[in-house]
Amino acid sequence: MRTSRLTIFFFLILLLALSQGIAAINGTIQGIVADRETKEPLPGANVQILGTLRGASTNSEGVFVINKVPVGTYALRVSMIGYRAQRITDVQVRPNSTTKIAAPLRSTPIEFDPIVVLAGKIEQRLDQAPVSMSVVTSNEIKRRNPMDLVQALETTPGVHFIGNQINIRGSTGYTFGAGNKVQLLLDGVPVYASDTGEFNWDMLPPLDIEQIEVLKGAGSTLWGSSALGGVVNVITKDPSEDARLMFSSSVGKYDEPYYDEWKWTDHSRLHYTRNDLSYSQKIGNLGIRLSAGRFMDTGYSQLGDAQKHNLTGKVDYRFANGIKWTGYAAYSHINRGFFVQWRGQNDPYEVDPQNLDNRAATHQLNAYTKVVVPFSARFAINVRASFVRTLMGNQFGPDAGFNPALGQGAELQANYIPVWGHTLTMGVQYQHDAGSTEYFGDHKGYFIGPYIQDEWTALENLRITAGARYDRYQLIGGDAEDLFSPRLGINWQPWDGTTFRGSVGSGFRAATIVERFLELTIMNFKILANPDLKSESSWAYDLGFRHYITSNWNVDVSLFDNEYWNLIEAHLDLIRGQIQFRNIKRARIRGIEATTNLSGEWNLFGLAITPSLQATLTAMQHRDLVWDEPLTYRPNVIANIKPSFSTGPWHVEADFRYASEIDEVKIYPINDRVPMKIVDVRGSYKWRNLTLQLSVNNLLQYNYAPMESNLMAPRNFVLSLKGEL
Repeated sequence: MRTSRLTIFFFLILLLALSQGIAAINGTIQGIVADRETKEPLPGANVQILGTLRGASTNSEGVFVINKVPVGTYALRVSMIGYRAQRITDVQVRPNSTTKIAAPLRSTPIEFDPIVVLAGKIEQRLDQAPVSMSVVTSNEIKRRNPMDLVQALETTPGVHFIGNQINIRGSTGYTFGAGNKVQLLLDGVPVYASDTGEFNWDMLPPLDIEQIEVLKGAGSTLWGSSALGGVVNVITKDPSEDARLMFSSSVGKYDEPYYDEWKWTDHSRLHYTRNDLSYSQKIGNLGIRLSAGRFMDTGYSQLGDAQKHNLTGKVDYRFANGIKWTGYAAYSHINRGFFVQWRGQNDPYEVDPQNLDNRAATHQLNAYTKVVVPFSARFAINVRASFVRTLMGNQFGPDAGFNPALGQGAELQANYIPVWGHTLTMGVQYQHDAGSTEYFGDHKGYFIGPYIQDEWTALENLRITAGARYDRYQLIGGDAEDLFSPRLGINWQPWDGTTFRGSVGSGFRAATIVERFLELTIMNFKILANPDLKSESSWAYDLGFRHYITSNWNVDVSLFDNEYWNLIEAHLDLIRGQIQFRNIKRARIRGIEATTNLSGEWNLFGLAITPSLQATLTAMQHRDLVWDEPLTYRPNVIANIKPSFSTGPWHVEADFRYASEIDEVKIYPINDRVPMKIVDVRGSYKWRNLTLQLSVNNLLQYNYAPMESNLMAPRNFVLSLKGEL
């Protein structure tokens, strides 16, 4: 009965939207987007008609065309990475005629308010979102020259990594690779391994990334399971208008250890290389993008070696009626040593000889297909199907017998503007996960979740967002769980340059197959199954303030309070030598986060210099409220400072990353711990379409172990060459 009513509801909305599209009298908006200083056209700029679902991108000549625009007066938003967004008002659209405009954009070294989609599954400016978010753009990724997604994200405000597990405002801690409390999306599609819940941070070359969006706090209302403590959405680049060949080649060299007694091999042989190649082109309405990457690392420690390969492809086709189809596939192969812990404090880069056979091999294939159908300027639907296949082997011993873990998903989403000021986002998502191995058996589960959200522009400067989602999670052969995730947000801009935001929302995460059923013995520890694990849930409260002191300087301050129920953490019994995932009935993480972005223009002795500074501080208090003790593997303070200077073809920048000493750990609680203090510096020179860069990572040769018996990399030097043909 409920399904029938939902079907009738969607059908009525579809008929209403179609009737509006048929009855409308339309016109066309055409324009050109160019650099304000150089007058050069800007291909790939995004143009959106505010208050509608219509938009377009500029071609190789900076020209855009938006057809079938209902007659009326509109405002446009024109944006592009590396440029200040511009708002154009009083655009008159007349019947059967073309309105022409020009949009000169001014370049900027810092993206102050980029366009995001993560907050509401629709495009909006960052300063108009009701939730706290951060964005890493392709320009920043290019300047940082990361070897993987972890390095691309490690200086993002509020983000901290313990090993390869991501923490957004302390959400995850460290759970031995299982059960991230953050949802990872690729173009809005979940890409976690369906048995372990683990992320593959090497799933695509950095050359493919257009933008990374980070939502802080619970996000299950729109994004479903695993969005307990935040969401990361990696947006890939679309095919370019003209034929374009991009390449990046890097070679890195590890320095010798800080102490001579730590030397374990001939360090002249320790190095790493990364090579990526990407080709993109549009042929008529068909766009193609193909990329390949190869990363080889000898490692700075025993079992630190790795061989990683990527192959990705993206194809899209735009039909004459505005329908767009996109297909994407990515294959990743990783073969690496598995360093569990050091041999001893005097041998931190070596492992016990009995563990020299520990290796991990992973094959992952993820693919999706999407169709966007714009029925009118006020109604559109998005349909997608996705598939993730992960095969992991030998991680838990030489005879590990894993079968491929399969994750299959589908989603139907509709965006509808019933009246001016209201934008409805609604849909239903389905996900089926399966995994099997001799260590946890053969298990399957699925969830289905309808959702709806309304963004109401109550006033020109006041937006109120309300939404809710209901999920039914079913572990086949086990109990079913019903989860409800509401959200309420507000964004108020009392005057130009100042924004107040507030939100409250719920999140949840169902326990992974590994957390429930894994049983094995590794390094004298016995991991016990816990099939009775309950789903985690959270409520996130966020109050934020954003203000432009000048047009080139802003500050953002957030107060947050994340309340958790049944938080899943690994419980360690040192006396019995046992590990088991258990629920912590009540936990809390609260704190304050402050960020500032500043850029300018100097003229010293006739030399034009463009300086910029990004700085952030996140201070947290995290507690297990049952036992009144700190949560494990979470620092109380994390901070980043990123100054940079550009003049002509030269660019110099530095990163300082700080994390306070971790209060509580699991395995060796009596060992000494120190705060993280890592400094990286980079300098580059651009000549035509080529960029030569020299980087020094961990400049001060600081020795830091984010988790017991695992040192981060020593100082290393990287020389890279990037270009575009």
